Amino acid sequence: MSRWQEPQEIAELAREITVVRRPNPFTALYHWRYELGALVVLPYALFSLFQAVGPIWGAVVLFGVANWLFYWRSARRFLRDRLRSIVVQHRLRTGFARARVCTLDGKLPMILWTKPRGDEVEVIVFCPAGVGYERIEQRRALLAAACFASDVHVYRHHKRANVVHLSVCTARLRKDAQEDEVNPARRYAGQTGGGAIPLPAPFAGIPRAARR
Repeated sequence: MSRWQEPQEIAELAREITVVRRPNPFTALYHWRYELGALVVLPYALFSLFQAVGPIWGAVVLFGVANWLFYWRSARRFLRDRLRSIVVQHRLRTGFARARVCTLDGKLPMILWTKPRGDEVEVIVFCPAGVGYERIEQRRALLAAACFASDVHVYRHHKRANVVHLSVCTARLRKDAQEDEVNPARRYAGQTGGGAIPLPAPFAGIPRAARR
């Protein structure tokens, strides 16, 4: 082992044995915002419905909504995609922790934005100092396994090295499919691995809280 490789090996060993930081209460609330919102909004909505129209008509309304969701394909697809996007966020955070995509003091990358697009889930990740594109690219197979996905494509940001784009491929692989047949999302079509991708318009400027 050469001398210049020794610090890298020591840093890698330190990262593997480091304890991943637990999120603070405000960050934990942000991570579980959808579930907490559902726990608050749904009981309140049901209580208000039964108070307004009574139990019988309330049951009729609930049956009509369930029937509408079951037969309207677009509504089913929208609900399924949003739920899948939420699951991917949680699985990615778990994958980052288990695959040691973190700094030497255990700080994990921060998920800024997710959006489902067909069989893909696009994710924009803000990396803390000590984590970058190379680290996530090395662990993409472990991240795909954590997300129950067939593959994860990783792309650089065209201006900021601390912002990384992920395209989580959730489509099922065919029995006769080859490894190179797993294509990224339409937005990333034509981009090679490690290519530079601009942020969506709402995130052209990184939030101030994420820079800290």
